[in-house]
Amino acid sequence: MPDGLKDTQQEFERWRFRERQLLDTIQDLDAEETRLQAELARVDRQVAYYENLARDMKGTIRPAKLSSLLTSFGRGR
Repeated sequence: MPDGLKDTQQEFERWRFRERQLLDTIQDLDAEETRLQAELARVDRQVAYYENLARDMKGTIRPAKLSSLLTSFGRGR
């Protein structure tokens, strides 16, 4: 095989190898993106849950009014 053709073939092999590496990297990145999107969705659900929980607790747990305190103490007699 002449040197020019051999060099061209070797260069082609190097580029083909690099192409496979890049395609593998892209595939890995796609998988990582999918994983991160799923994790972000879980975090969003947790944030929504805790925001709702905090809002619900503010509605449920309120400081007692003076009249209700006096009534509850009066029952203890």
